[in-house]
Amino acid sequence: MKATRTIVLAAAATLAMAACGNKAGNEAAAGSEENDKYQVLSPFVRINADSATAVLSIRDNYGEKTFPNKLFYGENDSAEVEKLSPTGKQSTSVSCVIVETGNKRALFDTGNGKDKGGQLMERLNALGIKPEDIDYIFITHMHNDHTGGLTEDGLATFTRAKLYVPAAEYNYWLKKDGPNGKAVKAVKAYGDRAKIFNYSEKLPLGIEALAAPGHTPGHTVYKAGRVLVVGDLFHALALQVQDTKLCADFDMDRKKAIESREKFLNYAVKNDMVMAGMHFFGMGIIDYKIRKAEIEESIRNSIFDQSELPPY
Repeated sequence: MKATRTIVLAAAATLAMAACGNKAGNEAAAGSEENDKYQVLSPFVRINADSATAVLSIRDNYGEKTFPNKLFYGENDSAEVEKLSPTGKQSTSVSCVIVETGNKRALFDTGNGKDKGGQLMERLNALGIKPEDIDYIFITHMHNDHTGGLTEDGLATFTRAKLYVPAAEYNYWLKKDGPNGKAVKAVKAYGDRAKIFNYSEKLPLGIEALAAPGHTPGHTVYKAGRVLVVGDLFHALALQVQDTKLCADFDMDRKKAIESREKFLNYAVKNDMVMAGMHFFGMGIIDYKIRKAEIEESIRNSIFDQSELPPY
């Protein structure tokens, strides 16, 4: 457990240094203890994942965001959560991710939207990125804090972008909420630029869509070169990386959520991935090349039971 926490905090500290050097400036760092002292409040961080791909994490929320411990209690986990998190809260965020490759920009998720206080559009503007500069949008799942920014006043926010939504996710919400459900209507606003795809289909820019059900039935992880966009596999990174079997109340199927979380964490570590999550504390990017030896040691010390992993 201790080794794991050290790794996560080291990654967060490296992220903080990256944020301080961002050309657009940064807000003040905040927090005091444990993972909170590395809470990064810069609105964006950009790193080069490899020679051909850069990843940019943009914080959609304004200021610090936390979840209370009780959100992760489940039926039997309250004592474990309190033991691992004596501060009583977890640092988190609402973030969106842009992958830049081949002179194209792919946006993953769109945050809450302006009407819910989302900061994505202001922060894109601060970066000199216009809505029409986004070529593709990929949705990890259709909760409002991921699709709320798709539209503004009922119209598509990103006027040129082709929108990709996994069929397993879209069809679930279409059946549940009907054709007038908020997220379904947001997707339909893109007209023939919206593509409801199956996992076997090829996607632009060599991006791969990988089923990661549990948080929602069609929750999806995306691989873009070394970048792994993991959506809501984690809601409280510092807590859940210590015990991957802890789930937020938001997870619809706990068993599948745990399987997906462990499967893709294992994949990211073994393949030196840059992992971007929409609720990672700080700014949402961890590069596993930073402390590879310690990470591998922590795996041997049981971040999770690898014998329980499904085949990848």
